[in-house]
Amino acid sequence: MNKKFNLLVTLFMLINGLNANAQTNELKTLQVNIFKNGTYFIAKESKANGEVARFPVPAGPLQSTFWIYTPKENKINRISILTDTVKVKRSTVAFHDFFMANKGKQAIVTYSFGSGSSVRTVEGIIKENSSNMIKLETAAGLPIFFQSTNILEFGLKEKENTKYFVDSTMRIAKVFFKQPVADETVLLSYMSAGIQWLPSYSIRLSDAGKLQLEMKALVENYSEVINNADVVLTVGKPQMLYGNSIDPIVNDYFTGGTGGYVPAQVYNYGAYAQTLSSSMYDNAAVSEERSYDGYAGELNYQYNTEGEKTNDLYIYKLGKVSLPKNSKSSFSIFSASLPYEDLYEVNINDYVNFYSTQNIQKNDDRYFDVYHSLRITNSTNFPFTTAPVFVQDEKLNPLAQDQIKYTPKGSKVKVQLSKAVDVQIKGDEAEVSRSETLKKFNNAQYRKVTIKGTIHVENLQDKIIKLNINKAIMGEIIEVSDGGVITKPGKFTGLNPNTTSEWNIELTGNQKKDITYTYDVWIYAGN
Repeated sequence: MNKKFNLLVTLFMLINGLNANAQTNELKTLQVNIFKNGTYFIAKESKANGEVARFPVPAGPLQSTFWIYTPKENKINRISILTDTVKVKRSTVAFHDFFMANKGKQAIVTYSFGSGSSVRTVEGIIKENSSNMIKLETAAGLPIFFQSTNILEFGLKEKENTKYFVDSTMRIAKVFFKQPVADETVLLSYMSAGIQWLPSYSIRLSDAGKLQLEMKALVENYSEVINNADVVLTVGKPQMLYGNSIDPIVNDYFTGGTGGYVPAQVYNYGAYAQTLSSSMYDNAAVSEERSYDGYAGELNYQYNTEGEKTNDLYIYKLGKVSLPKNSKSSFSIFSASLPYEDLYEVNINDYVNFYSTQNIQKNDDRYFDVYHSLRITNSTNFPFTTAPVFVQDEKLNPLAQDQIKYTPKGSKVKVQLSKAVDVQIKGDEAEVSRSETLKKFNNAQYRKVTIKGTIHVENLQDKIIKLNINKAIMGEIIEVSDGGVITKPGKFTGLNPNTTSEWNIELTGNQKKDITYTYDVWIYAGN
């Protein structure tokens, strides 16, 4: 992996004849990069000898991601992609498999015959076998035939083979070297779908102002066997324009037109192939500066334990890992003690809506929901990726389940726990003045009304709390108390902007407090 591999620039697709008894070169998996959206990147290595190497083409490589490399300049002459018959190694799991794997060895077989009540034991050399018939040759050179379904016991007089080769038809990449090679390193890599990782967090509250945050990753492998490879998980959003489109290299048919002539005899291989090819390769797609966020998808890279940043991505390295096919494995990613603060939040909408109603109705029973949250500071050296979080107290009692959103290091993230019923907030508004001067807008007359609002806050707890209040108004907030911050839009159409005010206040135990705001709103006054 420390060698610099030179990328093969041109792939030739040549349809050759079948080579029935050839084997493919064995590939060793070096590294797997796993994304959160169900795709992964894999790199494999092999040793090649002679003039030609043969590699199985993966079942579903993603568009344009299948490549073959060599460590030296101009080492590969061409690559042919074709359907071929090759010898594939399999493991023995049944009687038929054992006979296949141990052909030519001395065997002892006990089997039933006749009505099934008669049993016979024979010795001989395994000569032929099929799914339902076995042939042995005795020491006298005579053949013995019996059905495999009648075997009661089977043994060998020498060490057995547990692997054997069978013919299998598959897509093959034949790599032709410019000159014969000896132990030449070849690297094969591609992206595919079927492996993903799912993060989750656990929060345990401990000392005041401190919590323990742990993250684990569930890796799901439903694609291929991974043996002792460097496995990494990635956080980020790389550009993947073609999404999950499959590379046409795996298809044993004509892909379709690329904006040019398509022979009539192959045109009907599929409208999908024709449409896909035309849209991908048509030069009508002219370069321009634009955003492709709509195509990028949710590819999230991440590596583990000791993480590192690479370009715009962050990676966690799991180290050497084996992942059986059709399995799920859970890995601990990190555990860190982080500072946090209790935060109480309330969002108050424009419940009067004076622009539309031109009326203020008093309602002493209207309370606004206050939520208790944990505001966590990411003091680690890596970002948090978006994932569910389960919160427990110091005695492991369950408190809440929420979501941690992507949080760069040094930033803060809020985790909501519950409604805070012991912090009560309600409000009322009253008209202060009404202008006699009218303003014409869109052939109608409007009058400005000034309104003062009051937010009544009561902390029923015995402890000090921090409260965040956001108030939205269809109108222009012109004055606020208690250090509130007014936010106005830079541009707006119409007479009344949508403005907000935010307060961050501290309340002592059992304290009551009134917060005020004043705003102007233009209302319809006739034509």
